[in-house]
Amino acid sequence: MKHEHNMNNRRYLISTIMNIIIPVAELMGGLISGSLALVSDAIHNLTDVVSLVIAWMAQLISGRGMNAKNTFGYRRAQIIAAFVNSTFMIMVSLFLIFESIKGFFNPHPIQGNLMLIISVIGLIANVITGMVLAQGEGNLNQRAALLHVIGDALSSVGVIFAAVMITWVNWLWLDPLITLVVAIYIMHETWSVLKEATNILMESNPNVDLNDVRKLILECPYVKGAHHFHIWQIDEDQTLLTFHVTMENQPLIQVEQSIHEIQQVILENYQIDHVTVQPEVDHLNDQIVDLNECQSEN
Repeated sequence: MKHEHNMNNRRYLISTIMNIIIPVAELMGGLISGSLALVSDAIHNLTDVVSLVIAWMAQLISGRGMNAKNTFGYRRAQIIAAFVNSTFMIMVSLFLIFESIKGFFNPHPIQGNLMLIISVIGLIANVITGMVLAQGEGNLNQRAALLHVIGDALSSVGVIFAAVMITWVNWLWLDPLITLVVAIYIMHETWSVLKEATNILMESNPNVDLNDVRKLILECPYVKGAHHFHIWQIDEDQTLLTFHVTMENQPLIQVEQSIHEIQQVILENYQIDHVTVQPEVDHLNDQIVDLNECQSEN
């Protein structure tokens, strides 16, 4: 596990270095050639530098163990990074869509040859970066970073196609069109990561049917009811469940045995990693009610 964590750190470092080099060349080439698609690709790649740095820092932080203050450890760091990256990419996509629409109504001359050379170099660099990131274990944080690189590679392919057609037949409208298509694709692909990261941060139910869980619990011996269900994820790999069960009047040792059986049944039937059960024994509840009634009479 530690070896894989160190390997991921190296992947983020290599990817970050590669993505610092790519956008500088693309930005200069786009400004000189007059290509909106190339400038947009450069802006997109510059955001990747930021996103990869965030992902790398989150990878380092998430490897720290739990302590008295952070009892769940720092596993959520990668989820926060994925949320920030995805939100940032949605904003960039909206900007690219806006700029591409402007480009349809305000076309200008473009140097197709220079545009082609720069975009080919960018594609090669993006393919190398994608291969490096794809070798990891594929957590949500790494998926978010990899989506950036895939979007970059597709953007480069689109720019190459546009550069060829602009050079040969002077189809200037392809430049904003490629920008628009790639921006929409990036937004579509990023949305799933943003949605999953948001659900985890909001501690939403990770698609577990609690009614089915309750039915399964009620089939266990001595269980009369189950309530106060809370289920959430620490990250995409760890799910926790807590709830209360009302039990028949039994010796303490039998109550403990029943709780253990309930936990095992849930762990065996659902993708849940940790189960906490709070027992409520029937006769204790009756005593509490009687005591409250006596106090109210006094």
